[in-house]
Amino acid sequence: MKKILLTLIISIIILGLTSILFPSIQKLVNQKENIEKTSLSTSPSSKPVKLPSSQDSFLTASLNPNFIPIRDWTIEELYVDAKAVGVFDPAGEKFLFRKNIEERLPIASLTKIITAIVALENLGLDEIITVSKKAVMTEGENGQLVIGEELLVRDLLYIMLIESSNDAAMVLAGAVKDFVALMNKKTIELGLENTHFVEPTGISKWNYSTIFDLARLIKYSFGKSLIWQILSIKEVEIYSQDRSTNHHLVNTNGLLGEVLEIIGGKTGFTEEAGGCMLTIIKKPDKPGEYLITVVLGSGNRELETKKLIEWTIKAYTW
Repeated sequence: MKKILLTLIISIIILGLTSILFPSIQKLVNQKENIEKTSLSTSPSSKPVKLPSSQDSFLTASLNPNFIPIRDWTIEELYVDAKAVGVFDPAGEKFLFRKNIEERLPIASLTKIITAIVALENLGLDEIITVSKKAVMTEGENGQLVIGEELLVRDLLYIMLIESSNDAAMVLAGAVKDFVALMNKKTIELGLENTHFVEPTGISKWNYSTIFDLARLIKYSFGKSLIWQILSIKEVEIYSQDRSTNHHLVNTNGLLGEVLEIIGGKTGFTEEAGGCMLTIIKKPDKPGEYLITVVLGSGNRELETKKLIEWTIKAYTW
């Protein structure tokens, strides 16, 4: 009798616990099944993801102009040997190609862009300056300046930018008090945090900048239209004020006239800096808009610049 009663009590307890626990266990099982179904339905391996077509991309880009140009990923990425390289779109404020764009490097005669800017902001184009012995004794013979000859500021800018004359840069700098300090003040004004100058020619390895900073400096220089008028000229004759001295200038930019997209550019070279080159090129299908290319530390600045331009035009849909 006691055994029967004990068995009955145990059965009642088991039935009670089952009625309490079973719904909770079943709920957990159902939740697990739902999670597994959801996971299977969204798993990358269970269903291929549809990539946007070029038409979809173009529609998105047309709704948001910041997406233009559109990268064509059928064109492989470009390889360049130069230490640092960049293609900058000033209109979109973005780089279309980049390699070490924030690395500080010597920039050689690309320095002369800011030398021209400071000269234009502190001297009149028709001011006459006498060429000093100190300027002529500067390293480099480009421009063939003569001690004592008188030249307009405008003409000195032609000589400095077209033939990359160190002498002309020194003549301009000598006409303005604290010229180098003004160069560095300008970098601060423009927010060029990784740029510094110790002289106006680019001879010194301590004149350094980055692709990132140079792109913004060049964009600023667009406001000095004379700079780019000069840099677009392949050859020109410049005379001293008394016409006794003739300077036949040939642009150091070997790609000018060869690569049709190039509007103008500036070259530079020192042993420390290697080959340096910047160009302004026409933006495809966008009249009046430009792209900026910069190459620093190259063994063949013209070849790598040419490859960079050709790749950019192919690799993007405009």
